[in-house]
Amino acid sequence: MIRLVLIASIGLAIPASVHSSDGPNATVILQASADTLSTELAANRHPGITSFHLVRGSTSLAAYTDPGLRSKPPDLRSATKSITALLAGIAIARGHVPSVKSRVAALLPEHRKALESDPRKAAMTVEDLLTMRSGLDCDDWSPGSPGHEDTMYERRDWLAFWAALPSRDAPGTHFSYCTGNVIALGAIIASAAGMPLDRFAREHLFEPLGIRGERWDTWLGGRQVDSGGHLRLQPGHFARIGELVLAQGRWQGRQVVPAGWILRATTAHTEIPGRKQRYGYLWWVDETSLANLPKTRLLMAWGNGGNYLVVMPELRAVAAFTGTRFNQPNALEPLVWLRDRILPGFQATPPAQQ
Repeated sequence: MIRLVLIASIGLAIPASVHSSDGPNATVILQASADTLSTELAANRHPGITSFHLVRGSTSLAAYTDPGLRSKPPDLRSATKSITALLAGIAIARGHVPSVKSRVAALLPEHRKALESDPRKAAMTVEDLLTMRSGLDCDDWSPGSPGHEDTMYERRDWLAFWAALPSRDAPGTHFSYCTGNVIALGAIIASAAGMPLDRFAREHLFEPLGIRGERWDTWLGGRQVDSGGHLRLQPGHFARIGELVLAQGRWQGRQVVPAGWILRATTAHTEIPGRKQRYGYLWWVDETSLANLPKTRLLMAWGNGGNYLVVMPELRAVAAFTGTRFNQPNALEPLVWLRDRILPGFQATPPAQQ
């Protein structure tokens, strides 16, 4: 995937050395940068990037949304996966799914025969889905992969297609980006909760956050929800997901997602071959590195086209972008802005003030 090859080149993964107190000029500089970028987007100087939201603490520093998105929210593509990870944490906390160590075959009884046809597939756990280490011969970054998402989309029953894939590795051993893993995870949540995934998400995640108007794609003739991509949320609501993660799952006095799950989801569980980023539970884990940038972790959901949600815990900040630059190299541009125009305006706050 082109966006993964290019992200490593912008220097977001080398340890940073800057860590100083918040000065009065820092906020002014940051606000000026956010205002300038918002103005440029409103003037269509960056076609294909449709929104930019920046929040620090409880203060909104930028909230530009293309007027065309009011009637049709943006397609978040694979950033959807990170939201599905939050739903998995809620399902486990509510007792619908026993734990991340639960066997997938036991949770998908309609596909148990296919999953138990190989001892390696039979050993696959929920955690293996969350960390993209299912062991199946499925790699969305390799066009010829048997389990590639484009091949899956051509099938009527995506889950049956995924369950029938051959094993390539033992589960839990090798990272391989596979949208089918998240389709399976969504099906597990829906089956265990006894309701469609979109309803589960609405009742237990979106409504508590005051999010409305979300739209999910479906498969199997509309009977199943696409948990691996194509969720549509208003940009401000996309940013709100980041604020929830920043607040360790708590929103307006309510613990929507367990704090422990937020920590596990945004902790690196596996290395990604050839990449500087690491992978948590369907969340990308990175950190700043350049000497002119404040030191912070970068906890990211991202999708094709310029869709990025970046949570920066040490800066108490969230940046969110949406875009339609699908399969284009310049879909990376929001991350370049983050490096060159936004992060330099921050100064990391001393731990006692966080």
